[in-house]
Amino acid sequence: MPTSAATPRKTQSHGRIGEAAVTAKCWMNGVPAHNTNGLRANFAGSDLIVDTLNPRIKLLVQVKAGFCPAKEGIYLTQASGEDDLTKDKFHADFVVFVNMNRKIGESHNHRGTLDFSHLTYYVVPADAANKLFRDAVRREYAKPLIKTPDKKRSLKNLAVNVEPQVISKYRDAWQLLRGEPLGDT
Repeated sequence: MPTSAATPRKTQSHGRIGEAAVTAKCWMNGVPAHNTNGLRANFAGSDLIVDTLNPRIKLLVQVKAGFCPAKEGIYLTQASGEDDLTKDKFHADFVVFVNMNRKIGESHNHRGTLDFSHLTYYVVPADAANKLFRDAVRREYAKPLIKTPDKKRSLKNLAVNVEPQVISKYRDAWQLLRGEPLGDT
């Protein structure tokens, strides 16, 4: 009898779960999307390709999945260093931030406890995503760190989060992927 593969690490599987969930949610919202799987190097770090009405034009979508360790907050992604203070982090057309319920995200054991009801989605144009991310990184970087001699915070692997109201207008904004504007909400 064949044995199954080893249980994946949560950090790896959360990303894959996020990509698969966003692909499914795109189709549920009338947005034809395709997972790039191993072809990422050819698509500017994008996880999904979205078809448009023009067959020659595709949208690239980057997916970032995780949970905010704080009680309130929306997880964006991790900072990688001081370049994040000035340079763009995202190079696709859109970024979809997938946030997991923190309690479930920390405790799920790949036995079906994590499902769509535990996920929230923020569909953000890349320019806005880069601004949100850069502003959050700058805010964190500006906080003095007493434990270090230079009082500078390291940005390497720093989890970057924003307050919910900062990104709320992009929650479930799937219409943006169809080329429709945000509503007046």
